Amino acid sequence: MKKTFLHLLLLMGCACCFPSCVEDKAEDAAARLTVSKVSVEVIRTGTLSTGSKATLDVLANRGYAITSDADWLSVDKPTGKGRVSVVLDVKPNETEDIRVGHLAVVSGGLSETVTVTQTLAPDTDDGLEIDHVYLDDDFSWCEQFGGQDQVQFPDQGSTQAVRNHAAAKLKFTQMGYSEYNYGGNAFYMAKHYFKMGKNNQQNGLAIDMGKYIQKGKSSTITLTFDAAPVVSIDGTGSGITLRGIDDTAVTVEVYEGPGTVDSPSVKQSASLSMSSVSSWNQWVSMKVTLYGVTDRSQIVIRSTQFGVSGYHRWYLDNVKMVKAPRD
Repeated sequence: MKKTFLHLLLLMGCACCFPSCVEDKAEDAAARLTVSKVSVEVIRTGTLSTGSKATLDVLANRGYAITSDADWLSVDKPTGKGRVSVVLDVKPNETEDIRVGHLAVVSGGLSETVTVTQTLAPDTDDGLEIDHVYLDDDFSWCEQFGGQDQVQFPDQGSTQAVRNHAAAKLKFTQMGYSEYNYGGNAFYMAKHYFKMGKNNQQNGLAIDMGKYIQKGKSSTITLTFDAAPVVSIDGTGSGITLRGIDDTAVTVEVYEGPGTVDSPSVKQSASLSMSSVSSWNQWVSMKVTLYGVTDRSQIVIRSTQFGVSGYHRWYLDNVKMVKAPRD
């Protein structure tokens, strides 16, 4: 009994001490400091060329402090702990000289220096109002070529290749469209939307932004569209049954020229899933933001599986681009 009592006292003592031991170890942990960038360039207005404010990701397990050596340069979170996204506040450069400032990021005995260069480059935003519509195409013009509505009626198999119709090719030219994988010969018109892909050949709709943005200008744009995977069925009419659904997702990419997607530093979107589709006559609405695209930008709405073998076919409808806020 005496031994049992002593054991209980020992266990209680350990339990009481354990939190403080853990805290001591956490406090004694070696300081770690990581800063995502060591140099940043902004334009005369104080923003990135995309119009967004510059940011830094700071990781500091013991906390950090940021100081600036320039009165025109500051941050929104001068202190913090853990993983923190820090926004740079840069005043407009009203001088006639490029200027350079430094941010000192300190954590314990560790430090990093971020050099911020502010150029005299002007803001190239096109100045159009928010929600200005650059492009709004429901592809109803495809109906004249005789393709059928395969999404609603999957037993109707007729589509028309764009390249086989002079009027369709002319429309493509007028709209700034092109087949992203022309050599794959896998771009078709259904009744009032596009169908892309075939076995071992994936495709996408490429768009020349020079058709929509003024020369020498840039914009931030919200791009929306509807997509659906191709379904395979057995039977016809009221007797059709589902056999399978192509494993297809969608990616939006700025594949040439300035601009990023959903972030100031990434050229392509995350994979946009269509896994919610469980049968025919189902579409998925998708949205991305294009930052800093210009008249020299080329974008593509394509299958994520581009370059992959197998069947990853899909449909595209209702492509729309509107001007979005820059922040």
